[in-house]
Amino acid sequence: MKNCIFCKIIAKEEDAYIIFENDYVCCFLDKYPINRGHVLVVPKKHYSEFVEVDDESLTRIMSVSKHIAAGLQALLKTDGITIMQNNGAFKDVDHYHMHIIPRFLDDGFSWVEPEMVVSPEEFVEISSLLRETFISS
Repeated sequence: MKNCIFCKIIAKEEDAYIIFENDYVCCFLDKYPINRGHVLVVPKKHYSEFVEVDDESLTRIMSVSKHIAAGLQALLKTDGITIMQNNGAFKDVDHYHMHIIPRFLDDGFSWVEPEMVVSPEEFVEISSLLRETFISS
């Protein structure tokens, strides 16, 4: 995609600290890291959303993410790793990507969970509707 910063990094038209790439993925340090060693794993083919990414690329993204997480844990002596991605209005770049974030106790990064009450009837309804998506696919 012409104006996509990640596509430009993949094409070597923009600078990045690339740590690994193959035919499917390009992995580089996040320019605006949550913590030192924050890596982005990006499919080389442009996709906007998670559900658009082809299965082979997703498999490669997960495999490489696992390898990077293990490397970061050993290298930085982390207290943990957060692996996440955002979609729709919650993503910051319109090119699917996975975040691999080294975590340290008291690093200031948090996940805020709102109070959510779901009735037993709502659990039954949503689980039933989701099961139907597997039957119809």
